[in-house]
Amino acid sequence: MISMIQLKQVLRNRRFVLFTILLPLAWYMFLYNIQADMLPNIMLGIAVFIGIIGNSLATFSKRISSDIGFYSFESRFSNYGIKNYLLDQTFVQIVLNALIFVVVLGAATVFAKFPINGKLGIQFFLLTIMGIYFSVIGFVLGVRLDAKLIDTVGFPVIILAALTIMPFASFRAESGFISLVAKVQRIFPGYYYTNMMNAILSGNGIQLKDMLLFITTFVLNIIPLYFLVPKVKFSKAK
Repeated sequence: MISMIQLKQVLRNRRFVLFTILLPLAWYMFLYNIQADMLPNIMLGIAVFIGIIGNSLATFSKRISSDIGFYSFESRFSNYGIKNYLLDQTFVQIVLNALIFVVVLGAATVFAKFPINGKLGIQFFLLTIMGIYFSVIGFVLGVRLDAKLIDTVGFPVIILAALTIMPFASFRAESGFISLVAKVQRIFPGYYYTNMMNAILSGNGIQLKDMLLFITTFVLNIIPLYFLVPKVKFSKAK
């Protein structure tokens, strides 16, 4: 029930529609017009990731920051704790991120004759997992920071999140900043998402090593974030 209420509220939010639905569409059309030689699935992935990151680290985190006071107060006298709220909100985010994927894919199919193939199923699954990952980060930001501070740090956080996914290793730099970033990326699941998608699109099978490292880094990143979620948000419950 709570998940459905939250979902309806988000879908009625003009900010969500503008920045999380229309912006990825605009990015897709922009890439399609200036990078016609880019692989369609890569183009789709970039546009959807823009929507997912914006949804998780900007819109979602600010919504959590605004609502967490009520749910932390409720957790004092009911069995519905903050971590229950996290699980419900994660479900809402999965639905919203799936909506972003479907909308961008629909537009790509209609206007850009996007080729529908079996690779889309794997890509959708991987993007869903990455959406859960960024949503947990967004939830922690919402619980720990107030809305004004989120507005301040939101853009830098989004840039940092994008850096964990951008395939710096493909730049083939032997040293310097790019090489350093490429090494740091290995501790985040986005690095292995990129490897797996490149393998799929090149016609090769996903390497077991990349899949295992994707799962391992996802879990190892999520565990400390989960423990950063307090049972009660005292500062906002007063």
